[in-house]
Amino acid sequence: MVIIALSSVSQEPVEPPSAAALRIVLDGQIVEQRQRVNPMAELSNELLGNNTEKEIDLHNVVKAIDEARIDSNITGLVLELGAMPNTSQTKLAIIGKALERFKDSDKPIIAYADYYDQHQYYLASFADQLLLNPKGAVLMRGMNSRRLFFKDAIDKLDITTHVFRVGTHKSFVEPYLRNDMSDEAKQDLARWMDQLWSAYLNTVANNRQLSVNHLLPEPSALLARLKTVDGNGARYAEKFGLVDQLTTRAQAKQILVDTFGENDEGDSYQARHYAEYLQNVVDEPSSENKIALIVAQGAIVGGRGQEKVIAADTVLTQLNQVLDDEQIKAVVMRVDSPGGSAFASELIREKLQQIQEQGIPVVVSMGSVAASGGYWISSTADQIFASPTTITGSIGIFGMFATLENALAKLGISSDGYATSPLAEISPFQPLPKELAEIIQLNVEHGYHDFLSLVSSGRDIPLSDMEKIAEGRIWTGQDALNNGLVDQLGDLNDAIDYAASINELDSYQVETLTPPLNPRERLIAQFFDSQISAALANVVPNWQLFNQVAEQAPAIDKFSDPLGQYSFCAVCEQF
Repeated sequence: MVIIALSSVSQEPVEPPSAAALRIVLDGQIVEQRQRVNPMAELSNELLGNNTEKEIDLHNVVKAIDEARIDSNITGLVLELGAMPNTSQTKLAIIGKALERFKDSDKPIIAYADYYDQHQYYLASFADQLLLNPKGAVLMRGMNSRRLFFKDAIDKLDITTHVFRVGTHKSFVEPYLRNDMSDEAKQDLARWMDQLWSAYLNTVANNRQLSVNHLLPEPSALLARLKTVDGNGARYAEKFGLVDQLTTRAQAKQILVDTFGENDEGDSYQARHYAEYLQNVVDEPSSENKIALIVAQGAIVGGRGQEKVIAADTVLTQLNQVLDDEQIKAVVMRVDSPGGSAFASELIREKLQQIQEQGIPVVVSMGSVAASGGYWISSTADQIFASPTTITGSIGIFGMFATLENALAKLGISSDGYATSPLAEISPFQPLPKELAEIIQLNVEHGYHDFLSLVSSGRDIPLSDMEKIAEGRIWTGQDALNNGLVDQLGDLNDAIDYAASINELDSYQVETLTPPLNPRERLIAQFFDSQISAALANVVPNWQLFNQVAEQAPAIDKFSDPLGQYSFCAVCEQF
C-alpha cells in the first residue's frame, strides 16, 4: 500500500526556457545502447548505495545535437566533458561529425573543463571557444596497448598449458606461451594503432588549425616548450594554441551567461540538458513500413539475458520478432563486439541467414569493434558498413585450458580413478591424452576453415585469397574496405538509408527491437521508479550500511562455448 501511494505522487512539469543553450554532459560510459536495468536491482543499488556505472546512449547524444541544429529555440551548445571516461575513437568520431553538422547552423559551441584528457580534448577541439582552467592542462600523450605475459610464472607453478589455434596472428593465447609479444603480433598492433592515432591527430589539428607536429611535438621539443612557461600546463595550452582562453569556473560561467543569457534563478546560464531536451522530441511514425534495428554489443556468449554481453538466445528472440512482423522490410544489425563463443556466433549468423532467405535484407553497421566473433555474425550480411576507425577482422579460432598434474604432484596430491575410454580422461588434475589433444586441434582447424568459407562466400572473396587477410589479423575499417571485408564506409544512419534504398522504401520508421520484459518485470517496473526508491531510502536510510558488508565481485564468464572454441580479440576491447 505504501508503494501504491508513493507511485501516485507527481511533480508539476517545469516549462523549458524558450531560448537556451543545449548542455552536452558526457558523464558516463558512451555505449551503443544502454543496458536494460532490472528494476529490483536498480532499487537495491539505490538503497544500498552501490555505485553502478552510468551509461550514455551514443545515438541519443547525436540525435539531440542534430535536432538542436534546426531548433530555433536552441542558441548554441555547451560541451561538459570533465567527467567523460575513456571512449573509443569511433564513438568520438561519430559525435564529432554531429558537432560538425551543428556548426553549419552558425550557433556557437563552447567547451569548458578543469582538465582535458586525450579523449575529452578530441571532442573539445570541435568547439568554437575552448576554455580551460588556469590550474588545468591538456593531457595528450598518444595511444598504447600492453598485456601481461605469464609464461615464466606458469613454468614456476608447474602448470601445463594446452593451446589450440590456427594462424600466426591470433595473439590472444600468447601471454600463456611467451614472455613477450611476438613480432607478428606487434607488427599487426603497430599497423592499426598508428592508423587510429593518425586519424586522431589529423582531426584535432584540423579543428584547431594547427599542424600535426605543432599539436604534439617530439618529447625533446615538448620539454623545451614547457620550460618557456615554467612547466605550467595551462599556460602551455594557451600559448601554443591548444585552447583559446584560460578561465576560472566563475569566469567561464560568466562567459556562458553573456553568450546565452541568465537563467530565471540568476545562478547560471540559460540551458537545457540534452537528455531532458530529447524527451520533448517526438518521432511520429511516418509509415507502416519498418526497418528493424538490433544492437549487438559486448562479448558473444551462449544462453540468455546477461548484461553487457551478446547472449545468443536473447538475440535469437529479437530476430524471431522480425520473422513474426510482416511490416519489417529490412534488418540493420549494429555490431560492437570483440567476439566470444564460436558456437554462439554461428547461431546468430544462421538466424540472420534465415531472415535473408525470407527475402528480408540484412545490413550490418559496425561500431567501434566488430572483430573475431563480431565479424563472424556479420560475415554473410547483404551489406557491411564500417567507420574508418572501426577495429575488425581478427578472423581466427582458438581453444585453451590448463592442467595441474605437475603442480599437484609437488604438493603430494594425486588423482586416480577409472574411465571407460581414454577420451573421457580430460581433467585439470591429470595430463591431457595425446589423442584427445589431436582431436581438439582438428576441431579448431575445422572451425577455422568454416569461418574462412563463410567469409569467402559472404564477401565474394576467393578462398585462396583469404589467408592473406585472415589468420587473426586485425584491420581498421579503412583497411577492411580495401581488402573486401566491408562494403562501404559509413555510420549507422548510412546503413539505415541503404536498407531503405534496396527495398525502395520512400517512407519508413526505424524500430529498435529489444527483448520484451516478462510480466513480473513489467509489474515491478511500474512501481519501482526513481521517486519511490528515493522515498524508501529516506524511510530506511541505514540500509546503505549493508554496503560495508560485501562488495559485488563476480564477473561475467565470457567463455562458455560447448566445444571450447572461441573467436575473440583481446586487444580490440581497449579501442
